[in-house]
Amino acid sequence: MDKITSLTREIEYWKNQSEEAKKLIEKAKQQCDLKYGEIAKAYQDFYTRKTNKEFLLCNDFPSLDALKMYSYRISNNFPLHEYGILNVKELAEIIKHLYQFKTGKEYQIFTIGTVELEGEPVYGGQVFSSKPHLYLMVGNNKALEPYGEYNGKFVNSNKLYLNIFLNARGRNIINIEADRDYHNSIGIECLTGHIFDESGLLNYYNECYQQYTTFKVSENKQIFSEYLQSSLNYSGGYKMKGIKDVMGFNIHPFDTYIAKVLISIIIYKRNNNIQELSNEDYNHIFGVLFGEKVDIVRDSKIDIPKRLIYIPNEKSGR
Repeated sequence: MDKITSLTREIEYWKNQSEEAKKLIEKAKQQCDLKYGEIAKAYQDFYTRKTNKEFLLCNDFPSLDALKMYSYRISNNFPLHEYGILNVKELAEIIKHLYQFKTGKEYQIFTIGTVELEGEPVYGGQVFSSKPHLYLMVGNNKALEPYGEYNGKFVNSNKLYLNIFLNARGRNIINIEADRDYHNSIGIECLTGHIFDESGLLNYYNECYQQYTTFKVSENKQIFSEYLQSSLNYSGGYKMKGIKDVMGFNIHPFDTYIAKVLISIIIYKRNNNIQELSNEDYNHIFGVLFGEKVDIVRDSKIDIPKRLIYIPNEKSGR
């Protein structure tokens, strides 16, 4: 056998080996894909299997990789999303009490309205949008100090919006934005003093449309992220990702216990078919956690004002 024939046969052999390897790799990919799907389903089942009607603190969760697999394969909504509605004022009060019991220090709730402007006028430029926001900020005295002058006010200021958006993400502070809703009002009033003000609603001057108008936010809050994949991939200044990132508001890694308690509350709410938590429910929850009684409903009415003072835009004066 000459050398050329020998080498040609060797080439054919290795080509065959290559084809077999491709088939093996493809089969391995299919098996991996199947197992990824099983992991995603197992993550979903982790919550389905929690059926105890008593309040139990859930401390241990499946891995972040399993959570990501669930978000890619099954849903961009957390498994408990459909049950994740809480009264937004009571949510702020729950978080305040959790902080206080956990740290033994005093925490407050600041209520602040502000406006996000896109294309803010520069030398006569056009405003492309004017989006109002209402925040309930829970934190200790140090964390809330930069926002003290704005508490109880609606400030028509893009500068304040950027300040809150960029900086209210640290430890010992959680910034909850009230959800938009045109039917279910939060019951907070802000009057601009203009003739077209609507009583009982949040009024402000819209720089985009150049007119006074109202906006409505709900008394209810979906606590879970509406964009789970984005939340899990967005660093937000934190390198540590985990169960806290399923929430619809930023939680510092060192405050992750708050996310764990809130998820546990939602499981309790689901298992008992509760639409709105009562003081009896809150006392049961905080009794299990800290052996203490609370009055979340009453305190939320005390800590969160029914009326905000309107502060006009410093440039337009409206």
